[in-house]
Amino acid sequence: MVERVLSVLGNWVEAHKEKPLTNYFYIFFKKSPEEQPMDYYAHSHKTKKYQLLKVHSKGVAQRCMKYAELFQAGHLGYLAGMLHDLGKYSELFQERIRGKSVHVDHSTAGARWLMEPEHYKLFVGTARMDFYLARSVAQAIVGHHGGLRNYGALDEEGTFNYRLSNRDYTIENYSHAWDELEINRKLCEKKALPAFDGTYLTKHNIAWKYSFLGRMLYSCLVDADSIDTRDYSNDEERQLMEERNQPTINELLNRFNYYMEQFDKVKDSQINRQRKRILAACIRNAKLGRKLFSLSVPTGGGKTLSSLAFALRHACEHELRRIIYVSPFTSITDQTAQKFREALGSDAVLEHHSNFDFDEYGENDDPKVGLRLKLSAENWDSPVVVTTSVQFFESLFASKRSKCRKLHQIAGSVIIIDEAQSIPRGYVAPCAQALQELVQSYGCSVVLCTATQPSWDKLGFATVEIMDDPTPLELSGLFAQVQISVHGDAASAVTDETVLQWMAEHKQALCIVNTRKHARLLMERLKRYFDDGVYHLSGRMYATNRKAVLKEIIQRLKDKLPCRVISTQLIEAGIDVDFPVVLRAFAGLDSIAQSAGRCNRERRRKFGKMYVFYPEPHGMPARGWIKESAVEAQHVIRAVSEGPLSLKAMEQYFDRIYGIVNGAADRIRVEASVIDSKGILALVSSKNSNLEIPYQDIADRFQFIEGGTHAVIIPFTKNGSNSVWDELNKLEEGCSSALRKLQMYTVQVYPHELAAMKQADVLDSVEGVLYLKEAGFYSFETGLRLPGDLV
Repeated sequence: MVERVLSVLGNWVEAHKEKPLTNYFYIFFKKSPEEQPMDYYAHSHKTKKYQLLKVHSKGVAQRCMKYAELFQAGHLGYLAGMLHDLGKYSELFQERIRGKSVHVDHSTAGARWLMEPEHYKLFVGTARMDFYLARSVAQAIVGHHGGLRNYGALDEEGTFNYRLSNRDYTIENYSHAWDELEINRKLCEKKALPAFDGTYLTKHNIAWKYSFLGRMLYSCLVDADSIDTRDYSNDEERQLMEERNQPTINELLNRFNYYMEQFDKVKDSQINRQRKRILAACIRNAKLGRKLFSLSVPTGGGKTLSSLAFALRHACEHELRRIIYVSPFTSITDQTAQKFREALGSDAVLEHHSNFDFDEYGENDDPKVGLRLKLSAENWDSPVVVTTSVQFFESLFASKRSKCRKLHQIAGSVIIIDEAQSIPRGYVAPCAQALQELVQSYGCSVVLCTATQPSWDKLGFATVEIMDDPTPLELSGLFAQVQISVHGDAASAVTDETVLQWMAEHKQALCIVNTRKHARLLMERLKRYFDDGVYHLSGRMYATNRKAVLKEIIQRLKDKLPCRVISTQLIEAGIDVDFPVVLRAFAGLDSIAQSAGRCNRERRRKFGKMYVFYPEPHGMPARGWIKESAVEAQHVIRAVSEGPLSLKAMEQYFDRIYGIVNGAADRIRVEASVIDSKGILALVSSKNSNLEIPYQDIADRFQFIEGGTHAVIIPFTKNGSNSVWDELNKLEEGCSSALRKLQMYTVQVYPHELAAMKQADVLDSVEGVLYLKEAGFYSFETGLRLPGDLV
């Protein structure tokens, strides 16, 4: 009787298997393999039929091939897509997808199959380089969930070599794959890869180029896999992305031209004439071929819009597909993205950094916009991307799936690096080499923007200057009209009392210092002199608080009200403020030049005034980059009579900090230990002749923010609302989107600061996210206060 009931029920499920509610029953009541062929699944779902593995494999292969074709590697992308889930054809994995709790390695099978000699020779080629290319595909397959691994030793568990070649590491039988998969040899026809066509290839850079290609192929695979899986599992997100109507680059150029018409009517002045000259040079030289460019424009010269004008026209001229604008600080990114949205429309611009709230943006516009932007940020699928140096460069050297997804989207782009001199000195060589590789092998053009251009040619990276007359520092005199005076040195520091007297003498003044502690101390003392118009800006303040203060500062400057500001260096670049007087604690000459750009920026007065001073010990770090650059700046200022912002002074300064010295016969020798202090390029040098790339080690060494920081949520608001507490509660309830909103209320602290806060018991956590539980440790004037600050 029971058997009869089960038989009838099984037949009913078979007849209704397409319906979601019977999907779970179907997999248990299917007929035996002897009665019908078994279906193999890639993904399960609660309410719809499981995704067939052959459909997923072919879908990923087609998408991955399309992505990789942009750099002539479509045949390798196709193979990666077809083979990435080969291990899911094992019976054990199919049991897992039907609900059995068991771990199955499904990522190694495709790699092992491809690296069999008869397979890679048939589908990739018989040359020695073809073997390495096949291995690069295999490395992407092995890491398509866990990340790119080090090549490693045969007995080094967890490495690529261990997974690929150690026969003690067993995998499940996947032979059923060939019952329904067939690799199309025509789609595997070999093409000449730009990275290895001989134009730029040497024995010294082959390992570097190979590692870069491997990371790009990996990006194509993981993005294709992610999108195919998303399109199957989430109908709303698939439909949302399909309904997008992204503007073309040509359309964006038309929008930009219309926006720029307003500037044709601006008042005639020397500064506006110079801005027009800079813009005209960018438009005129956009027709030049794809290259590594420099754009030397003084502070206040309209660099942001002029570089965008170049990028749009250059992209149209050479059929490039997107503009990527890279800024050193989130404060600049915020401002740049807003300016781009005004010029190009919000549908064209993706702003991507840790403090951008996609959900809030969507609430203020179309509710679907926030989600669409969030999905686009996962792989930079937007015609214009505005991001930070940390996001951009760490992705270029990453090994994790989430960070690498966007990489292939960089190919065929115009990349603008704003404030290029701000690339940390120890990472200049890897960053410059990566940018050069994007130009040489991935169809990009790169624009290095700065008012204080380093000696790129001396570092071995030749650039083409966009300005016909590249004299940035001479022009900066025309723009800024700043009288600079230098005070004190390490032996005779300028006291805080003197700094405060200078501030008190002027109705509007900006003082930029090197440390957050010094900024807070000066602010608190200045408040004793003045009840109104005294402000503080630093990274100790969460983003929403900082933006509100900056908005108030800009309004007071406009209204000509008293406005005295103490700030860390976050204000010295990319923030459009104009003070008649600026004070700058000694730092690198490039920082001093950027600070000068906040003084008399719009030339509303004949001269602005700038004090450069050597602070007391608590205002100068005892060690580190700020101290080193300040020492070099002092040396140059003493040696060069033309002035601290002269062309000669800047050239000598960058030569010193980058370790450029004159050797025999005037040959230039660059100290690799200075501009590649982590030895990243040594891992992919000519010594790595077997092309055994340690991807994880490279990623671990490439950390723009060294030592790491920890995020602390500040749940207190000036108006006393409970909005941040509400988001913390949502986080506790499992709402992952709450974390994005909370980032606007986040302060980053260093490990020793975190330890002090834990010692004082002022922190709590929810779902692993730290938050400040004591309101007394946050001031809306000066930000987060550490336990020692209250003494």
